[in-house]
Amino acid sequence: MKRTAAIIALLLGAAPLTAAAPFCVKVTGVPAQCLYVDPAACQREADRAGGRCVTNEREFERPVAALPYCLARAGNVMSCVYPAYADCETDARRLGGTCIAAKLPPRPGPVKEPGADPFAVTRP
Repeated sequence: MKRTAAIIALLLGAAPLTAAAPFCVKVTGVPAQCLYVDPAACQREADRAGGRCVTNEREFERPVAALPYCLARAGNVMSCVYPAYADCETDARRLGGTCIAAKLPPRPGPVKEPGADPFAVTRP
């Protein structure tokens, strides 16, 4: 019994107990390093390594926004007000965060049948 418990403890101790973080440094030719909880730290490391800070799709759901880029800051604060990546990146460097791509909202489908106009003038 003690031997079985020792083997189980050894196996559990050998297995890495890592939780993926929401931000990853992605460099061409290297697997994404998903080690960052703070987007500013991720961006600093990405700048140092010559890569980009991206979101971990398994841990972080991109926000749905009308504009394509969001500024992610510590504390899960998102500002999705950037139409161009360059503008978002400028603010990210100034405010200490990183730019991520937002999910655009789904486009509405075509109107199948027009509804009744509540303001139409009808004569009795």
